[in-house]
Amino acid sequence: MTTTLPTHGGHPSEHDADPSGGHGPARGIFANPRTGPAPWVLAVAVFGAVMGASLGLGGVFSDFGWWPRGAVVVAGTLLLPAVMRRYPALDPYAPLGALAGWFMSLTLVFFPTTSLLGFIPTAGTVRAALEMASEASTLIMTSNTPVPSAVPMFFLFCAGLGFVALLIDTVAITVAMPAASSLGILLVMLPPALTTTTGIGTVGFIGAGAGFLLVLGCCRWYAPDGKPRSTGVRFSSGTLSRAAALGAAVVLLMALIPAVIPGFTEGSFPQGSRLDKSGTGAGLDPMISLGDDLRSQSSQVNLTYLSNTEGPQYLRLTTLENFTGKSWQPSSQPASLQPGTSDLAPAAGPAPTVPTTQTLTEVTIEALSSEWLPAPLSATNVENLTGQWRWNPSTQTIRGQYTSTQDQSYLVRSQMPVLSQATLTAASGDAAGVDPVFSALPADVPALVKDTALEVVGGETNAFAKALAIQDYLRSSAFSYNLNTPAAEGYDGSGMAVLEAFLTEKSGYCVHFSAAMAVMAREVGLASRIAVGYAPGTRTTQVGELDGQPLRGYEATGRDAHAWPEIYFEGLGWVPFEPTPSRGFIPEYAQEETSADPTAGATDAPVDVPTASGAVSATASATAGVDGANDAGPGSGPWLKTTGAIVLVLLVLAIPALARVYVRRRRLAQVRSGSGTPEVLAWRELLAAAADHGCPIDPALTPALQAERIAEFLGSSPRPGLELVLHAYEALAFGPAAAPSAGRDDLADAVEDLSARLHSRATPGGRIRATLAPASLLHRP
Repeated sequence: MTTTLPTHGGHPSEHDADPSGGHGPARGIFANPRTGPAPWVLAVAVFGAVMGASLGLGGVFSDFGWWPRGAVVVAGTLLLPAVMRRYPALDPYAPLGALAGWFMSLTLVFFPTTSLLGFIPTAGTVRAALEMASEASTLIMTSNTPVPSAVPMFFLFCAGLGFVALLIDTVAITVAMPAASSLGILLVMLPPALTTTTGIGTVGFIGAGAGFLLVLGCCRWYAPDGKPRSTGVRFSSGTLSRAAALGAAVVLLMALIPAVIPGFTEGSFPQGSRLDKSGTGAGLDPMISLGDDLRSQSSQVNLTYLSNTEGPQYLRLTTLENFTGKSWQPSSQPASLQPGTSDLAPAAGPAPTVPTTQTLTEVTIEALSSEWLPAPLSATNVENLTGQWRWNPSTQTIRGQYTSTQDQSYLVRSQMPVLSQATLTAASGDAAGVDPVFSALPADVPALVKDTALEVVGGETNAFAKALAIQDYLRSSAFSYNLNTPAAEGYDGSGMAVLEAFLTEKSGYCVHFSAAMAVMAREVGLASRIAVGYAPGTRTTQVGELDGQPLRGYEATGRDAHAWPEIYFEGLGWVPFEPTPSRGFIPEYAQEETSADPTAGATDAPVDVPTASGAVSATASATAGVDGANDAGPGSGPWLKTTGAIVLVLLVLAIPALARVYVRRRRLAQVRSGSGTPEVLAWRELLAAAADHGCPIDPALTPALQAERIAEFLGSSPRPGLELVLHAYEALAFGPAAAPSAGRDDLADAVEDLSARLHSRATPGGRIRATLAPASLLHRP
């Protein structure tokens, strides 16, 4: 039996009737609601995609306290459009419903006291939201990852997740382009990929990929044309098993990919990168991760200062004392820091009997955006600051609250203890008066580190002699300052193993030297920490006068960013040392009496200036121009890894396209060779091509009606090839003896010609979708 296609459409089947039951004017916008689960399934799919991808944000925050709030905002954003999609008349307005749901859910979670009924926004809600957004903006500009677990940051990220849910819901369902909705998932994955050492992580990567597959599958089954089905979905035999197998294979591949792609198991940039990449101000991250890749430090002047000291001085931002084995971290902030910057007193400073000298330092910030204020050690008063600042007496650091150093100009008064080798030798290293965090060591300290510390110290029992022995050992000719060796030798990573490799290779940069001295000092019973800030910088011609004292000018650039250890001495407080060769200067009290150090009083340019940024790169994966990753040289690891990552990602994205090409070629080859049943294979390939390009395929239709749909999709294109494939299939399916089968080559040629016509008739988006995300892979026609 054969059937001739109508030349001008035909009557739609019962199956194709308007799902709203529209056989007449609608009785109202709430008439004929859809009864199937499609709207809810689609909402759950989008929710799963967004929250699955959000699992990769763990490294951006210090904890997951934001996640429940984000889940409420995403669910609230998707609830209203799901309800609206039950009513065909409201379907086109679902994006507006998502927008309203986004606003109301944010109001419910963050501003219930300013709203009506706890979730309806008011003018007061808008004002509160703008104020919180401003606070979040300041935190973004001044904070490095992991960012503080502050409500403004929670608001920002929850709002972002809700917006991504709105975007995916609109693109995947309303616009009927589920493959393009992956852009929304990529937005969620960008912050951890760009700003953390942990990157997206395996869990986040799998969550994002599985969520995207869920959106693709549910949109294909429950809303193939952008309109949710009114009835349940009947899956053909093997559809679910094929979908599950394909999904499992892709998820398994995603679990393997993070092992080799930077940005998934490790960030594209070092830990501490900013979320804000648009500003010109530099910044220093108080977190040091020893394995971070270096990024190029800028020669841009970050700050200038005038000082009454005889020689140059270090400016500290913060201290790192909580050594976890992977990275140095500031200890937990006290419940309430001292507000203001007047009458500052350290928790463990010099005894009243220790002679001090007043230091005056006028600092002008040129291009530094940080929540930590650059200041000399032992500050007692800071004047002329704008914004709210708090003093931590334990670490002697000053931290802004929703403010930054940008464009600040201020005066720091310090009482510096007068130190000499005699006073330090007489002091005890007893750390009973300081927090135990300054003496604690993790359990995984390599034996080499401890053995080296004990060997270097030898039989010394005096605290100062121990510290001096460790410093002199690290500054000896056996060690060299080099930014390239760690990357070249494979120990530019994180953790105690890096220290072991550093002590073996004896080459590294300031982070390696300062961390090594801090750990070795703790191993021999001394309390220690790392100070992060700026080496003295370069002398300028600028001069001044204050309180009758002459001031000398200096400037510090990104190349002067530095890390150095501080050791605690009872009665004297925290005392800086300089174990990094060719960096900064050795204090007079820490110099050997028998030799003058050539770097004493020097202005700090590193020996390998042509290749080194001389940065505290580990501390400072800061904004543009503050890290030092370019020091590894052109064509080195990061670029190779990035290139490999791009290639691998492209290969992964090409998997569906390659699979579809393989299936199509196999079918057409079988048609031409006569293997199997050519008529059935040709018909299936035609339906697959039609489905890929957006032509509705319904297994409930007869072949003739399905061919009619394809003909309508092709428009005015000639139809002989379509009739040839249809007649051959019907001849086999309904009456093998009724008509001779078409030639095998003719069938294959007809299918190829029809596939090309379908491709040309599809929209640009449809052609991209047909190539990269062919629908026929999830549902065999």
